[in-house]
Amino acid sequence: MSSAVALAPGTARFGNLRHTALSAFWFGNFFLWQPLTTVVIQNQIDAVVPKANQGTAIGLAVSIGGLFAMTIPPIVGAISDRLNTPFGRRRPIMVGATLLTLPGLLVLATASTYPQIVIGYAWVQFFFNAAGAAFAGIIPDVVPAQDFGRASGFLATMVQLGSGAGLFANTIFTGTHLDRWIYLAFAVVMVLTLIPTSLAASGEGSQPLPPRVHRPPRAAIHEFFRPMLGGDFAWVIFTRFFVSAGITAVAYYLNNFFRDVVGVSDPGQFTSVWFLVVLLVAIPFGLAGGYFSDRLHKRKVFVFASGGFQALVALIFIAFFPKAIPIVFVLGAAYGIGYGLYYAVDWALACDTLPDRASSAKDMGLFHIALTLPQFVVPFFAGPALDHFNAVSPNLGYRVVFASAIVLLAIGTVFVSRIRSVG
Repeated sequence: MSSAVALAPGTARFGNLRHTALSAFWFGNFFLWQPLTTVVIQNQIDAVVPKANQGTAIGLAVSIGGLFAMTIPPIVGAISDRLNTPFGRRRPIMVGATLLTLPGLLVLATASTYPQIVIGYAWVQFFFNAAGAAFAGIIPDVVPAQDFGRASGFLATMVQLGSGAGLFANTIFTGTHLDRWIYLAFAVVMVLTLIPTSLAASGEGSQPLPPRVHRPPRAAIHEFFRPMLGGDFAWVIFTRFFVSAGITAVAYYLNNFFRDVVGVSDPGQFTSVWFLVVLLVAIPFGLAGGYFSDRLHKRKVFVFASGGFQALVALIFIAFFPKAIPIVFVLGAAYGIGYGLYYAVDWALACDTLPDRASSAKDMGLFHIALTLPQFVVPFFAGPALDHFNAVSPNLGYRVVFASAIVLLAIGTVFVSRIRSVG
């Protein structure tokens, strides 16, 4: 326990400027991830795969990418916990992995076949998740404990601003028939946002490493995964997995839902605009949620409200199959409330319950699995289920997949009550 105390963040609170700079890289992450995983990759696959097999093809591609997104972060996090360089523990990995992401973007930008799309997507998932895993360790390393809620609010805001900017950029490029230029935008933004975060994280990794404890392989594996086996941090991971699974089950298939059910003529552009509405509403709720969660010393109530709003939107989609565009956008605004409230306290819950700050990046990598494992599991089953049930009855597949999202969101929301050390 002494090493954890030694590595605890200082007591001096952060100003808004340093919070903004420190979380800037998360803007770059979601500038790429939001449009790539919800619109861009779907449209590229739809262009080269027959309609009857598109759900399965999308599911397979994002599942392969999700496999890397799931396995890489805890491994890279554990490596960064033991890394010792003049430039810190996290930042060398962030810089190197971000630069290695660029070839994958080039592969996707020039892809004309399904295998090339899958290879490029898997490459990006591998390296950019490695960069994100190292970044995850910076927050508990340098942010004072009393600022965790505020830091989570800033991160939530960067999620939404980055997602919105990426979707807006994609809308501009698709509207001018320059679809593939979005990959150049991804590359520029992710590199540029790396700079302020690296500067704001100065001093990370300056604390001496705790002595390495040598264990037999079986004991070492058990120790690696121990935070997932019990305690509040394990409940945070468990609940995040189910909430993320519910979000994934809806988000990955909205593009084709808007095409087949709502009947829009340009689903890629419409989906981007719909998510922009989500994010415009989510931003103020994310900021306010982070602020009030610190002031009230409450986190769980925001998760409860979030799950309710998101499940309600999925329920209306499957019960009524709305076709009126204004109603669809109102539902996007309601979804944005839930989305913003959840990400307002997402990181704060993890930082509040970290079992040992000496291995923060490894443990935050395990926390990251709860976000990325659904990207592997959900599409693997949801894609074929969508195609199968749509073949049984037109658009029945959307009802089945979105109904599963409601169940997943309900499980993730209800079991937040099991987290005892956080209000």
